[in-house]
Amino acid sequence: MRRSPLRLTLLAGANLIGLAAFLWPFLLPAATGGDAHDVDAPFVIVGLLVCLGTLLFVELGRGGMGPKAVALIGVLGAAMVALRLPGFIAGFSAMFIIVLVAGNAFGPGFGFLLGATGTFASGLFIGGLGPWLPFQMVAVGWVGMGAGLMPRRGPWPLRIGMLAAYGFFSGFAFGAIMNLWFWPFASGGSQLGWDGDAAALTNLRHYAGFYLATSGVWDAFRAVGNAVLVIALGKPLLMTLDRAARRMRLDVKTPEGRIIKEEESAGWPRPVRRSRKVRTPQGRTLGKIPGGVTRGQRNRKQTADGVGSPTHR
Repeated sequence: MRRSPLRLTLLAGANLIGLAAFLWPFLLPAATGGDAHDVDAPFVIVGLLVCLGTLLFVELGRGGMGPKAVALIGVLGAAMVALRLPGFIAGFSAMFIIVLVAGNAFGPGFGFLLGATGTFASGLFIGGLGPWLPFQMVAVGWVGMGAGLMPRRGPWPLRIGMLAAYGFFSGFAFGAIMNLWFWPFASGGSQLGWDGDAAALTNLRHYAGFYLATSGVWDAFRAVGNAVLVIALGKPLLMTLDRAARRMRLDVKTPEGRIIKEEESAGWPRPVRRSRKVRTPQGRTLGKIPGGVTRGQRNRKQTADGVGSPTHR
């Protein structure tokens, strides 16, 4: 995604909305009564959809990603839905492989946009609509954004190894972040719960105990599954998406480190065809003819010059 003030503003707006939704219960503990985010969740998801929808509309215009890349978000989002439909193995879902490789291939902005929109679409199809959905959108978007920050340069083993390590780490980080959407509301003043009057280190210790007791093993399935899928499928998927990125004129770096600008032609740089000299049977030199000229084109040029076989006249 090429950087522009409007795109950066929309991406920053979506991230700030998500960050504020996660953090406000800790900043305003007196307002955390009742069910978790039963009042503010609709406003959060509307704000996210406005930012993301506007960003997609902007990218359809000239100078943006273009219709092909927006269509690619739709295709990859549909793949996320299909991979999420079979369900979860504990905390693992195969949809994270799409977010990881696409974010790494297209960059952090694309990764966040795909993660958020794909999670929203999958929530519609599997019936996962609830106050937790906007928090899932932001958290999966952050996973894709982080994948876009992983290195693309260097040999394939390094790239795959770094992405697999990130997938392992993000499996735990996703679960730890998602717990925060309800933890300040559901802890009930226990030794593992949020205490608005306690010091920050005390609450951090409480949360560490809560996470290990409720989510550690669950999230380990996600972490290991992410790493295994990246190692097994990462290279062919990244090769395909890297090629798509070049053809859609995105600002990306090739594995060799060469920056491809949006103004470049699609695909790898095409080889320059050298011109060549053509000699007639009579020994006359016709001059330089561009490479790739067909036999028929050469014969027509010979006829126009008054040489060649009468059958070509």
